[in-house]
Amino acid sequence: MIKFLFKQSAKNQRKRDASNYAQRQLEDFQSRIQEKQPPAWSSSTRQIENEVNAQLKVFQSYVRDIKEASLRLEELSKMLKSGEISENIYKLLLDELSSNLSLSVEQIFKIREVLEVLKAKAKIEWAREKIGIKQFEEQDSRNIFREDLYYKEVYSPTYRWREIINRIDEALSSLTFEEELSLIERYLSIVKERASPSKEIEEAKTICQQRLSALSEKWSSMRREKIGRIMDLELQASQIRDNIKEVEVRFAVGEMDRNIYESKISVLQSSLRKIEREISEIRNYIDEIDLKIFRSSELLREI
Repeated sequence: MIKFLFKQSAKNQRKRDASNYAQRQLEDFQSRIQEKQPPAWSSSTRQIENEVNAQLKVFQSYVRDIKEASLRLEELSKMLKSGEISENIYKLLLDELSSNLSLSVEQIFKIREVLEVLKAKAKIEWAREKIGIKQFEEQDSRNIFREDLYYKEVYSPTYRWREIINRIDEALSSLTFEEELSLIERYLSIVKERASPSKEIEEAKTICQQRLSALSEKWSSMRREKIGRIMDLELQASQIRDNIKEVEVRFAVGEMDRNIYESKISVLQSSLRKIEREISEIRNYIDEIDLKIFRSSELLREI
């Protein structure tokens, strides 16, 4: 037991020595980086980070408001269709919910632009810091030990910039591709019904056009992938149909008994149905997104 404790103590001491050495190397690393880079990087990071934190808080609040308003609008439509409320009550509540949704949409589009700008700034600073660190490492590569790499990664300014960028990306993706398309379409429908143009609405309309263009470009790539998937599935379905025909012929000429035939046919038909169902779902999804983009484009032209 004493021998074990002695070994453990020695092992812990080696860890402490390595940690102290790594800390000294880290301090030397940071000191040399500061000699090559403006010492204001930390204040620059804090300034952008504080602004990002503030904007993210507001953005996420509006995302929650939009999702809640969308759910209320869906429920309102269900109540009208089921006859639970009259059309007059529906219109009254729709106007109130639409006003709240419209305000949230206008604000979220503006904040999104701010976050995109902050993300671009962070990327520029990240690239600048990476260049400085790379130059340092090339000059001092002989003195870099395995123990230092983690500390240099975590405590260097590049880690902070990357973290800021990731947080912005995470927030911007909190509205899915489908949700954002539906949001644009619904907002433009509200604007069209109100027919009361204003500077704020014109700004939001411009941002809607920009976002719709970006989403349409993204959809072009997604659409190609989904069509490729359909082609692969149709090829698989064709192969299964050929296999079914082969099994039927072999059964007809007496090469297999009924039990084996029915077992094989059941498995093949089940696989075929599964593939055909997936093909149908993908086609329906493509049609749905195409229609959303088309309707939003038409609304932009009509407003």
